[in-house]
Amino acid sequence: MSFFKRGSLLLINFLILILLTGCWDANEPERMIYVHGLGVDYKDDRYYVYLQIINPSSLAKSEATGGEANIHVVVGRGDGKTINDAFFDVYRSTSRRIYWGHLAYIIFSENALKKDGAIVGTLGVISRYHETRYNTWIYGTKEPLFDLLKTLPQLEMSIALSRLTDPKATYRQNSLINPITLRELLIKLNEPPHQVQIPYVKLTKKDKWQTDKEPTQVVEIYGAFFVANNNVKDFIINEINGIRWTNKDATRQEITVNHGPTHVSLLVDQVKVKYKPIIKNGQFIRFQMNVEIISRIREIVKKEPLKKINNKVRKRIENEIKETFVRGLDNDFDIFRLSEKLYRRNVRIWKKIEQNGKIPLNEDSLEVYVKVKIIHGERDRNIPITEKLSD
Repeated sequence: MSFFKRGSLLLINFLILILLTGCWDANEPERMIYVHGLGVDYKDDRYYVYLQIINPSSLAKSEATGGEANIHVVVGRGDGKTINDAFFDVYRSTSRRIYWGHLAYIIFSENALKKDGAIVGTLGVISRYHETRYNTWIYGTKEPLFDLLKTLPQLEMSIALSRLTDPKATYRQNSLINPITLRELLIKLNEPPHQVQIPYVKLTKKDKWQTDKEPTQVVEIYGAFFVANNNVKDFIINEINGIRWTNKDATRQEITVNHGPTHVSLLVDQVKVKYKPIIKNGQFIRFQMNVEIISRIREIVKKEPLKKINNKVRKRIENEIKETFVRGLDNDFDIFRLSEKLYRRNVRIWKKIEQNGKIPLNEDSLEVYVKVKIIHGERDRNIPITEKLSD
């Protein structure tokens, strides 16, 4: 091969190598800061954002070993006249580029939920940024956001296994308030009745959980915020117990009747809910809600006929649903989203009576029928465990 040909081949190879090195703008993972949680507050005419920062390398070690690997949580804060201004205020004080691809949850303070445009503005910024995802969990709170975002899971578990990051884990064991994602929130705000239910989280009392060294606080689901365009109301769980009987994906719930020394507790494994609009002469009359639950007795201290237990459970559930429905009406909330049900079933009737996406409702607008099925063997159903052992 001549010198000229060798030179030509070397030149071509050199040019190819130049073209292959195309990652000039790549960011190495260890040189970025990762946002895991976001808090949004509003006070004194300014927005405040709180960024929970985690170390992904220690996070991976913790998940692999099942314990803590020097996990530390850092929370940064920024403020501004708009949400975007608040984010850029954080950027001015960070030492490295902030990466949003691992954002797991967003918590709104009560003030932010009540501020007109705060939710829309935050979700607009987050959803338009290419690094974020629509499966981010959404919460509301009255707690100081610094305290909430600095809280670590129990037993030194990975931060990826916290109550806020993985709410479905506890929901499968106690199906009270259904967690909601960014995608679901956007859908519900854009569909009748343009209202959404957001889990209300708080920190437990300091005497509720303790380590071998000191009391500790963890995050708990305390109730729900109901958010509409110009209306926000918080409910604790005891005020809206009926919601749990309308969660179609509920997998585990408890109900107790005969409160006192003769109480009976049942475990509800499955809930089925059907809504039927009653329409006569082209006019909407009311909704019929049919609820079927499958349950089993878990605790009983005094023998009682199965039929009697069944009737008490049925009446208790019916009352909880009706009380929750009325509680929502008192605060101008369509708590079971009946407006959406009519919109899906009969849009012509819905258009005739809707006002701003909601249909007029009163206490007589909902009839509730509950069917309870208690499963497992007849002998094991309605007698205390001590009587079974003595036979």
